[in-house]
Amino acid sequence: MSELPGYVGYPWVGDNSLEFYRDPVSFMEKRTQDYNSRIFQARFINRPTVFVGSAEAVKKLLNEKTQHFEMGYKALWQGLYGENVLFSDGTEATALRALLIPLFNKEAVNGYQSTVERICDRTLQTIPAGKPVKVYELLKQMSTEISMGLFLDIERETDNSFGPHVSQLMTQHWHGIISMPANLKLPTWGGNWESGYSKALEAKDELLKIIGDRIGKNKHNNVLGLMKTAGFRSEDEIYRHLLLFVSALVPKAFSSLFTSFTLQLAGPSKASMRQKALEDETFLEHILLEVQRLWPPFIGGRRLVRQEFTLAGYSIPQGHGLMYVTHTAHRDPQIFPEPNSFKPERWSTCNAGHEGYLCAFGGGPRRCVGTQLVQLVLKHVTKYLLHNFHWEVTQAEIPPYKWLPVSRPTVEDQVIFTPRDSPEQEVEMGVEVAETSL
Repeated sequence: MSELPGYVGYPWVGDNSLEFYRDPVSFMEKRTQDYNSRIFQARFINRPTVFVGSAEAVKKLLNEKTQHFEMGYKALWQGLYGENVLFSDGTEATALRALLIPLFNKEAVNGYQSTVERICDRTLQTIPAGKPVKVYELLKQMSTEISMGLFLDIERETDNSFGPHVSQLMTQHWHGIISMPANLKLPTWGGNWESGYSKALEAKDELLKIIGDRIGKNKHNNVLGLMKTAGFRSEDEIYRHLLLFVSALVPKAFSSLFTSFTLQLAGPSKASMRQKALEDETFLEHILLEVQRLWPPFIGGRRLVRQEFTLAGYSIPQGHGLMYVTHTAHRDPQIFPEPNSFKPERWSTCNAGHEGYLCAFGGGPRRCVGTQLVQLVLKHVTKYLLHNFHWEVTQAEIPPYKWLPVSRPTVEDQVIFTPRDSPEQEVEMGVEVAETSL
């Protein structure tokens, strides 16, 4: 049994949380190089923590070792969401997933397709031809409307004034996730000051009231209707899970992936790739796999070790935290040759059948229950863009990425979309962009 490389330091003074949050990719790259290991230990959130960036080890961890750990989010986020499947373990988690999976199986997702397509098309039809668009913001708005439409039965066309209010509450609630968990309200000369976490708790309470109202009024066979008959033990349990689903976390994940897709397939040099993706659905699937591999929306997942176990020849101590880092695992050269290169063709050659090494949405028995819904939305939006547009970024180069709270470029990229019936405009636009960047 090998000794875990790394150093956990002393409580508080030896904590590495700030360094990780500032730049998790550099944090992992530096230690992976220093220790010559993709598994090491450090102090994180003031707890000795094992970081895992080996693709093989992450796959084994998520698929074969779940009995040895518990989910690591409860202490951080339970106040914002209440009890739900994300914070549950063991038989409780199994029981809740059994209730949720039928809501997101293939048959159920097919029933949501018309709603998804209607909302997506309505937003994408507003893309102005030939004008710069802040693509992340546009796609985040669309993804937020999808969440409201599916999980609250609220659509902009029929709830024109109410929809923006709910969207603002979703954002306010999200800010609690990225705030210090301190519920503070202090009097000031100009009135009262509230912490971001305190405002998020207020948004949570209002969202729960809205959820209850929407369920009470719902008479359709949609997500709300299926939730009522799924077999949950109480209305509060239904409300808490719908709160999880309408969290801005979901729209941000979608907009992250859509943005990466758009940027990587931009410009005249990628015209043949876009055309092939339009004609060959398997190739489009491989592009989406490669986007998820290189730019996963979330940096990783946290667990708490409740029973000592062995992983990749290391003993993982009881009581330690455990952090698997998706970005690092997805770029493991042991599994993915030329790991930093965007090569969709790898999924039909050297990495054919290796989809199980991707963990952008978790893996194993705790994999995201909404994976089929994710794929439906991803395919519809990307097909719409490919069928209707050429596009080009306004910058000469894609800016570097930031990875927290979700992956996205550090600078808001603007994209110019041109209708596909004007192919010559794409070449002219590419020349203009190149000239303005000189």
